[in-house]
Amino acid sequence: MKKYDALFEDEDDIIAGTPQKRYWDILGQIEEDKVHNEFDKIISKIAAMEKMLMEYYPEDDLDDKVKNYIAGEPKIVDAHKKNLYLEYAAKLIFAQND
Repeated sequence: MKKYDALFEDEDDIIAGTPQKRYWDILGQIEEDKVHNEFDKIISKIAAMEKMLMEYYPEDDLDDKVKNYIAGEPKIVDAHKKNLYLEYAAKLIFAQND
């Protein structure tokens, strides 16, 4: 169990909704500066991961490699995406302006 799963235990709860819906609900209630700061952290993480992948794949092929992985492993990607929504929602809740 990821460290933030306890915050959103019942994914199928009709009132609470999915991790994705919860994230967007929380996002709308957080101060704009905190949202921008957390989004910048997400972009930094994506940039670092892309640079790491470019050590193994040419930059021109990177998008195709990612799309092929998503198409080939949709359940794994979907499960991880839900975990990321939960993680980033918790980070928004507990965000500090660094």
